[in-house]
Amino acid sequence: MISKTLKMSLCLVALCAISFTNAQDRGGKKRGNPEKIFQKLDANGDGELSSEEFKDQRQREDLKQEVMDERFKALDSDANGTVSLEEFTTRKEVSKEERIQKRFDVMDADGNGTIDIAEYTAFVESYEGRRMKHKRRKSHKDD
Repeated sequence: MISKTLKMSLCLVALCAISFTNAQDRGGKKRGNPEKIFQKLDANGDGELSSEEFKDQRQREDLKQEVMDERFKALDSDANGTVSLEEFTTRKEVSKEERIQKRFDVMDADGNGTIDIAEYTAFVESYEGRRMKHKRRKSHKDD
């Protein structure tokens, strides 16, 4: 039986490998700092994002009004009609945790709450296969 420490180590290695390959796929681009994004969206500098500020800064994305309202409500955890920096950064952290959990769930093929070496290997091989397929498609578009 594999020790708990070894299982945790495998999970950590798997998550690091996914993060590394995702960073490579993004061309090394890092996600924006939540505080800087918040400051950019906070047009009047009052330390709160109103629904209008949130929508105005994102209109260039041509998102439907109901999508914008839904996203704003998800950020506005205290439902006071504005988003504080704390609410904004908390939601970003929760989103990151949710992405990590989804990746872990994909790797944990048998659903037992751990990732063994066979599951990890299968995931990496599958991921590499998708990545190579994507690169081939991209190179054909460039031709």
